Amino acid sequence: MGPTKFGFGGALTRKEDDALVRGAGCYVADHTPDGALHAVVLRSPHAHARFRITDAAKAAAMPGVALVLTASDTADLGGLPCQGAIPDTEIIVPPYPILAREEVRHVGDAVAFVVAQTLDQARDAAEAIAIEWEALPRVVGAVAALAPGAPLVWPPRIAARGNLAFETELGDAQATARAFAQAARTVLLTLVNQRLVANYLDTRGVVAEYDGARITLTLSSQGSHTVRDLLCAEVFKIDKDKM
Repeated sequence: MGPTKFGFGGALTRKEDDALVRGAGCYVADHTPDGALHAVVLRSPHAHARFRITDAAKAAAMPGVALVLTASDTADLGGLPCQGAIPDTEIIVPPYPILAREEVRHVGDAVAFVVAQTLDQARDAAEAIAIEWEALPRVVGAVAALAPGAPLVWPPRIAARGNLAFETELGDAQATARAFAQAARTVLLTLVNQRLVANYLDTRGVVAEYDGARITLTLSSQGSHTVRDLLCAEVFKIDKDKM
């Protein structure tokens, strides 16, 4: 067997740095066609809240604004399903609409979508949307979420097991029990895994073009076929060859 390609602590030869330090990197914005409109997503500042948009008309009437979308405008579109499927395990997959309807369940939940001639115009219009917020009890952290009496992220009719999404097991339980029983010493400890964030130079942006028959998306993402398949099957309800 030959040596592995990568190993812990191994030095990797970087090939992308030369273009990046010279400002020659390729980003989504570099593909922006002439005359493109710019969009901004208005997101929740609350971890859990009920909300009501009281005035979006002011934003829609602002200079350069082409479109303001809220949940009522996207009701005919499907939602984005959870992609965290665990083999042979039942997992709770709650609905996740494109734009939140009446309730948000995490900081950054999308509540409105604003399209304008320029990015600054879209940002200004998004800030002009009037929203009434009613903050609700929230859970921060897995341990707190599973404590007795913890606030529920989803109601029981959707998540019968409360905040527990799924349970899974790996390995041989009986063999493990025997090994512990025969061990000279055992240690019980709790490990807290840090939040994992994949940092990248490009933003979470996308360029969308439509020629009347087909949608073309340009974005920074891995798994481009998965992105296309989910959008076509779950959101737009169109054939994959249309995107």
